[in-house]
Amino acid sequence: MVSLLLISHGSLASGLLDAAEMILGRQEQIKAVGLLPQDSPEGFQETIRTLVKELDSGEGVLILADLFGGTPVNAAAYLVSEKLNVEVVTGVSLPMLLEALTGREGRDLSAVVNTCVSSSALGVRKLSEVFR
Repeated sequence: MVSLLLISHGSLASGLLDAAEMILGRQEQIKAVGLLPQDSPEGFQETIRTLVKELDSGEGVLILADLFGGTPVNAAAYLVSEKLNVEVVTGVSLPMLLEALTGREGRDLSAVVNTCVSSSALGVRKLSEVFR
């Protein structure tokens, strides 16, 4: 099973995990970590490197991050460049996380990444158009 690591500024990552587990129940092979004001970029990079190594059971780790270009994503980019079995998808949302959690069993990392990217557009809706 593909493992998941949620990263964000502040407590967004842990809040998303909390919400997902409220809906789906307790989940395995997932962790959440947020960059706090007192954290250095280098220290955060080391934290996520350690978590990736703990989480990877051989199927790879999908890192879902909050903001493209932000410090958490920049820290994760180093892991991709180190040729670890890691992919990073930015713009994490609850619908994206739920899709990843429910669709990761028996699928490879690339397939889970593709599901996350395609589901992100489906999770954004203008309700006035839905109700027409």
